[in-house]
Amino acid sequence: PYKGRSGDVSPGVDGPSVMPEDLYAYVVSAFQALPPPNYVPGPEEPEQAPPSPVYIPYVPEPVYPEYIPPEDDVFPAEEQP
Repeated sequence: PYKGRSGDVSPGVDGPSVMPEDLYAYVVSAFQALPPPNYVPGPEEPEQAPPSPVYIPYVPEPVYPEYIPPEDDVFPAEEQP
């Protein structure tokens, strides 16, 4: 059987933490843990320019498909000939 090496350390002491049986507790503890001492925070996010407006092409006059009559040609039910 494997007896380990003399230089090994217990997991979770000097190495990565060991996942406990309760996965929820592991996730909570991982988010509450302090950053490592050699952690250097990154620079603040640079201020970004506002997004450009959506391009809407100019249409000189309305284009109606054959199956949709222009608004002037649509009559309410009581005005139908």
